[in-house]
Amino acid sequence: MISTAIIGAGNMGSAFYKGLSSQGKAGQVWLCDQHADKLQDAPVDRRIDDPVNAGNVAACILLAVKPQSFTDLMAAVGDAWSDKLVISIMAGITMKTIADATGASAIVRAMPNLGARVGHSITGWYPSAAVTSAQLKHAGELFSAIGMSVRLNEESQIDGFTAVAGSGPAYVFLLAELLENAARDLGIDAAVSAQIARELLGAGSLLLNEQEKGAAQWREAVTSKGGTTEAALRVMEEKGLSQIFSDAISAATERSRSLSHS
Repeated sequence: MISTAIIGAGNMGSAFYKGLSSQGKAGQVWLCDQHADKLQDAPVDRRIDDPVNAGNVAACILLAVKPQSFTDLMAAVGDAWSDKLVISIMAGITMKTIADATGASAIVRAMPNLGARVGHSITGWYPSAAVTSAQLKHAGELFSAIGMSVRLNEESQIDGFTAVAGSGPAYVFLLAELLENAARDLGIDAAVSAQIARELLGAGSLLLNEQEKGAAQWREAVTSKGGTTEAALRVMEEKGLSQIFSDAISAATERSRSLSHS
């Protein structure tokens, strides 16, 4: 494994560190953050409080900071990472922007999601032409530490992937929230309502993972003609749920694109 410094110890940075640690690879990983309280997951000798120093110990820089922080970060770092493999999980920040700011040519753009916290992220990624076969292998190892990954065909697909998969957990949590609220509105106990939502989403995930049927087929299987499910789905269709969801994904995609110009 290539030595790696994770810049940013928030939700995603910490998830990468914990995932790599669970695979016995912590000896090649440093965790960097200017807030010391976020570095508690790493041993003292694996903590870096100044990102400039990351290039002194690591051949790979994993950027796990918010895109809005990138400009200020690079103002401090300068060209200290120009000869490194730079892997970015920042939404909307293009390879060209990263290359211009860091001076690096070996760059991987990637988008994981919150599932990384439990080892079930789906990460979409795309490498620059300068990334070597060894660096490609290393990127795959990093992403496997937090779940599964898919290599995209072109960089432009990352914005759409961000909208669907990167932001996707929020849509699932919203559905759980709506189910829970609906149960409570019907007089069901709050704790039971929350349990209903969790079990429904959990069962749905398990059924889909069986790959016996796709999502549409499972929906059809549970929708009896003239039954309660059909009545509910008819209202959703009449209210334009599909169009609302499509419009929401489009808005998220455009926001991802606009971040590169912020």
